Amino acid sequence: MPLIIETSKFLVVGHDSPHHDRNNGGHAKIFPKVSYTDRTQMPLDLYVDMMKLVKVAGEAITNVMKNKGIDVIRINYQDNGNWPYFPSVKSEPHMHVHLYVRSGNEKHPAGDLRFQAFPNALVFPFVGDFPEYYESFQPYSQDDCRDIKIEIEKLLDSEKYRGVKESL
Repeated sequence: MPLIIETSKFLVVGHDSPHHDRNNGGHAKIFPKVSYTDRTQMPLDLYVDMMKLVKVAGEAITNVMKNKGIDVIRINYQDNGNWPYFPSVKSEPHMHVHLYVRSGNEKHPAGDLRFQAFPNALVFPFVGDFPEYYESFQPYSQDDCRDIKIEIEKLLDSEKYRGVKESL
């Protein structure tokens, strides 16, 4: 997964095989470096720090994608984690937050009729059964990831987020 930014406790990444197309706003993921099955297992201070980073990253992604001409309306923040429970998936569940950036005029790049444009909820058919649904989705580019990182760093140095950087 393309790295956006790494802190001492967390990774913010773009998704190699995104669940939402870059031209609709894109898909990023944030997770702690130490794996937890879900948020209830995380130490409270770590969870709070993660939510701070989720907020900063969401603001940064919104700013960057708007500057790149994407009509960002909102972000759907989701902690799903269901797919590891499929028998065909060979991984353990791990706490992470998806950032699905939503915009006006969304469409499925290949015209799949299951796609639900904003303001509807996104549809996520299991990739193991329906890989074709996701194949045409474009991930964030290296330039997008670099620009989002720069924006996160700028925000963390701002008065609005004073003291947050030290906790990440």
